[in-house]
Order: sequence, then C-alpha cells, then structure tokens
Amino acid sequence: MTKKEFYAVFKVLAEYYGAKPTDALMEIYWQAFQNWSLEDFKRACNLIMQTRVYPSLPKIPEITEMIYGRPEDQAALAYETLVKSMRRVGSWETIIFEDGAISRAIEAMGGWETINDWTLDEWKFREKDFEQLYLANLRSGRTEPITLYGAFDRINGATGQEGFNKPVLITREMKFLPGGKLKQIEKKTQVLSLVKKS
Repeated sequence: MTKKEFYAVFKVLAEYYGAKPTDALMEIYWQAFQNWSLEDFKRACNLIMQTRVYPSLPKIPEITEMIYGRPEDQAALAYETLVKSMRRVGSWETIIFEDGAISRAIEAMGGWETINDWTLDEWKFREKDFEQLYLANLRSGRTEPITLYGAFDRINGATGQEGFNKPVLITREMKFLPGGKLKQIEKKTQVLSLVKKS
C-alpha cells in the first residue's frame, strides 16, 4: 500500500476513535504497517471498528491481531505450515519459508533433513518446542527468509558437484512455488516482529 492510501484509511480509524491523526502519530503507525497490503490494512481496521468497544485509538498489536491472530495462533498456524511442507516437499528438496521464523525454528531443532526424519511419536513431544522456538524468533525479529538445504543439495555440495536444485518457496498463504527465486515472494504483509510481542 502507498503512504497516501494508508493515511486515508488511518484518518478514518483515528476519527472513529476520536483521536487527532497528527503527522507524528501517522508516521509511527505507517512504519508498522507499510509492508501490508491495502486490503489487509482495511480489513483489520474494519474488524477493529466492528468488534472493539474501548474508546481509545487501537494500538499497533491490536490491529495486527485482527489479521494474524494472537501470537499463539500464529505459532499454531506456523506448525500447520511446517507439517504440510514436510508432507509435500520432503527432506530431499531445498526449501525457503517466506516466514523466516519457521526456518529459524527448524534450524534450531537440527535442520530440514533432521526434522523430516522424526516419527509421528517424536513429533508429539516436539510440537510445543517448535512453537516456542517460532515465537522466540518472531519476538526477536528474526523473520527474514533463509534457505534450508535438502539432502540432494547437501550431498551434491559435499561431493563438489554443480547443479544445485532451485528451492521450493512456501509463502504465508501456503502456496508452493517450485524452482523459484526468493524475489518471487511478495511481501504483501509483514510478520509483525514489530510488536516484539508475540
């Protein structure tokens, strides 16, 4: 969304809650939401106005929760993304998650190949570990996408062979983009590390 589009929507939100949208206030909120799509920002503002009963202007985390849910919800959805990706892609392929907090949690648990080798029984005990690591990365702002190498690329790299596979990209909308480039990931929204919350 453009700054002009943001200001138009934010002014309505501020006026609805009786707040004066000063330049400084609008700049603070703009910094938080500048990577969001206009549609997501409008939807979050509309939901806030329909459901929030407090008379003051909503804080950034409140608006964020309208789209992303509570941090615990985000962690549960991240786990769902992980499980679907393991089933669909497997340990041989190299992978990039648009939500880098997922990748960093995987790295902390031993890497892409390692977690793909765990049994269902092992996962019963590791799901909470994944969610806690995911939230820790989200809170610390470690959300940039990183590459998790699969077995094929690891073996080829170790033997000095050329021809690495192109990674499979997993977007926040659970779209699988095989053989793509990181530039294909559209940053329509921002995983709000901003709220340093979670």
